[in-house]
Amino acid sequence: MKIWVNVIAFLVLIASLVVGKIYWNHQASEQSASRPIKIENSSYAEGGDVSWEQYTQNLPKSVIEKIEHAERTKKPMKLVIVGSAPKEKVDKTWGVLLKESLQSTYGEDLITTKVYEYTDMTTLEFVKDEAYKQISNEEPDILLFEPFLLNDNGVVGINNTLENITVIMSRLKEKNSELVTILQPSAPVYKAENYPNDVKALEEFSKENGYEYLNHWNAWPDYRSKDILTFLGKIPGQPNNNGEKLWAKYLETYFTNLSSDS
Repeated sequence: MKIWVNVIAFLVLIASLVVGKIYWNHQASEQSASRPIKIENSSYAEGGDVSWEQYTQNLPKSVIEKIEHAERTKKPMKLVIVGSAPKEKVDKTWGVLLKESLQSTYGEDLITTKVYEYTDMTTLEFVKDEAYKQISNEEPDILLFEPFLLNDNGVVGINNTLENITVIMSRLKEKNSELVTILQPSAPVYKAENYPNDVKALEEFSKENGYEYLNHWNAWPDYRSKDILTFLGKIPGQPNNNGEKLWAKYLETYFTNLSSDS
């Protein structure tokens, strides 16, 4: 009888160990499934697992939802950057610098970026030449658009510029009604007179039409101060290498929540 009691006790012990192992394996599996994605190929992830959520603190909900969808579907979110090409030679434009930063931060499995820069383009030409079709064909999820504001200044007129932007956006949304658009002005001009009013009008237009607006002018020295000349080339409104980097850093902070010292 005593032998059978010992056998039964032994069997109960074995069963308890098996059940316990199954339970802890299940718990570990659930924790693994709920853990945020690790960012691969990121220079900021060398210290261990890093969640992309920590980089999105400055982003609007509409953009964060696009990234969440990219993670869920394993299909990268596509960001398309559109702006004016430099009129003076620079090492890298702000668009290229931002693309590189996003690649190293998020990795291309989560965000892919394309940059389109147009030489001497105005919003009127962009509409007449149907250049927006090139952007539409990319089928972007997010559009970061510097709508040639400086090139338009004194040529197209701000009211016409805003009308042209409306046309451009309506054409792009015909193909993707869920497109999220972020607008920003062109670079500052030293001691500009009417141009700052155009920048203000673009900001008001963005708010009225539900577009995100990034005023990178806040990162530059006052356009009325000689200090800004450190960041500008010889052509008015053309950033030099320092200016391109300053502009890019502002955008990098917005998109990655990383300080300029990171």
